[in-house]
Amino acid sequence: LVLCSVRDVPRALAELRRVLRPGGQVRFFEHGRGGGRAMTFTQRALDRTLWPPLSGGCHLSREPVAALREAGFTLGPYRQVMMPEHGPALPSSYCVLGTAWRPS
Repeated sequence: LVLCSVRDVPRALAELRRVLRPGGQVRFFEHGRGGGRAMTFTQRALDRTLWPPLSGGCHLSREPVAALREAGFTLGPYRQVMMPEHGPALPSSYCVLGTAWRPS
């Protein structure tokens, strides 16, 4: 849960790619956009108002898999997970867990 809180995701991922050796692995567990239209609307509304100041700069509606791909990482296996697994779906419940590599 780092990419949800950094101010400049492309810059952070560019630096990660720079310092990671070729073939190096990144394991990630991140919040992400999820649910239907109503949940996406709610996540975006929270991102523009209350959520970041109350949660250390966290943004709920970012797309970490797309950001990793755009930064030039090769995506390995990843899956969408709900946190908590059982119970109501909250704006912060939609997460992604996976692996990416810096290309050789």
